[in-house]
Amino acid sequence: MLGAGAGYALEPDLEVAMKQLNEQFSTSVIIPGYEALGGQMERLVLATQSFEAEPTEANLAAVRTAWLAAVSSWTSTNTVAFGPVHSLGYSTALEFPADEAGIDTLLATTAETEAFDVESLLPSLQGFEAMAYLLGTANNKTAADFSNQERRYLSALVVRADGVTTDLLTVWQTGWNSNPAYGTLLSTAGSPGNHLYLSVESGSEEIIRSIVNSLEVISAEELPDILEASELLAESPDTTTLQLLSSGIQGIQSAYVGTTAELGMGVSGLVAIANPTIDQQIQSSLVTALNSIDQAISDPTNTVPLFQAQRSVDIAFELLQTEILPLVQN
Repeated sequence: MLGAGAGYALEPDLEVAMKQLNEQFSTSVIIPGYEALGGQMERLVLATQSFEAEPTEANLAAVRTAWLAAVSSWTSTNTVAFGPVHSLGYSTALEFPADEAGIDTLLATTAETEAFDVESLLPSLQGFEAMAYLLGTANNKTAADFSNQERRYLSALVVRADGVTTDLLTVWQTGWNSNPAYGTLLSTAGSPGNHLYLSVESGSEEIIRSIVNSLEVISAEELPDILEASELLAESPDTTTLQLLSSGIQGIQSAYVGTTAELGMGVSGLVAIANPTIDQQIQSSLVTALNSIDQAISDPTNTVPLFQAQRSVDIAFELLQTEILPLVQN
């Protein structure tokens, strides 16, 4: 029996809640997130192909808009970045830091008639960061500044990334290499024959730990880096950085509360059974953090909302790390 005096539910109730979370989480949070990413990637493919064929300013603007939408969608899935996204190398293919000098060398040494075989390239020559370098938004790169090689390479990068995101969704929905769908493995955690999740608790622990890890990255790395640059360099954070930060917190919020009632519960359903007060505190902290980032986007010169966001993220992190995660650990 868990500590009923501290407001926690009895163990049987929590066990049922964990099982329900495992059964519903992939269909309510993970798969919809990757489906949304796939839709954004399709739009990026079309925009990039149009720009390759007609390098106009309007088409370049459309590519940059589509790129930001796709990266934002990818960032929102970071909170569920466990399982195949890392073990099968999908995250490496999508978000590895770009080797700018390597990209320049590749462009200079690839013949105009030679196709860019992106899948065979080093991770530092693929993914969203490589696209960002080519797009050159920060350097005010115009459509006329793009060589034919750059446009071809950009299109090839996007097609490769689209294929990676499609494969990632397929693994969750239908499986890979004769293995069952990853969503099935998670939903049947603790069932006989499940080689990946040997207990109900192990499935719920992976879900909650992933959210905790995402909160920690924002709290310990992303927000401090933004605030340090603002204070020491007197630079206002750029809008893209803040938008991606907002996308990351939105992803955490979706994983915590679930997407829709029809699709099923998020982690909040389990926490509410364990301790309704903590559940409300976490939900409130995530809302405050998002509102604070929105304020910072409206006025990047004002860092006060970022400090508020930092405090709110810290609260959610501490509660999940110290009060909730131990409940689902074996």
